[in-house]
Amino acid sequence: MKISVIRAITAVVLALYPHVAAAAAPNVTAVRLGSSCIPYPGFDGANSGPFIAVADATGRPVDGIGLNAAYFVDGSRHYGYVIAPASVPTTKITMRCFNSTLQARLNMAVGGEATWQDLVISGDPTLAGAFGFGFPEDKYQNIPVEPYWHFVDGQQVPGVFIGAKGSSTFGYVDNWSGVAGNYYLLRLLGTEGFAKWEIGKRDTVGFLKMTYDY
Repeated sequence: MKISVIRAITAVVLALYPHVAAAAAPNVTAVRLGSSCIPYPGFDGANSGPFIAVADATGRPVDGIGLNAAYFVDGSRHYGYVIAPASVPTTKITMRCFNSTLQARLNMAVGGEATWQDLVISGDPTLAGAFGFGFPEDKYQNIPVEPYWHFVDGQQVPGVFIGAKGSSTFGYVDNWSGVAGNYYLLRLLGTEGFAKWEIGKRDTVGFLKMTYDY
């Protein structure tokens, strides 16, 4: 997932704020469910879907809103990331699990044909931990996304959540662009080697929950 090409354009809006904000999301015990498609909605014996992911437990109006995408084509190179719009988007990313891989359906060209793209946690050091899309030409090794259950005080929270490497908590980084408007960029918070990103005053933390509600 190549972000560095647009770094000069988005350096200000992608910057993490220096002040640490109080977390909105509850402390959960995240239980990894493996890499198969079985836990996702609509499992048919081999694959799962279609479904969407929604922002969850952020303590902001974005909760319950489906995700969208910001993606770019630079010659033969593709790159982009998943965003959580601050208001209900006109379209929401449709997802599926295929061959044990979480994917999103994207159309990156006007009049073009929509295709399924792998969803990953970025390995690009310019924006490590960002939730976005993996493409064959990616220079850095991305991290596969996995399903999780959540437990609070020993009680299971309804639904299936996504994360990677033992973490299912995302930083929702307040962002803006002329095309996408106001939105949150999603960065996985860290365990097992992930850095713990600083969350600013306009940012929050939360989860990503799988749902049929689209």
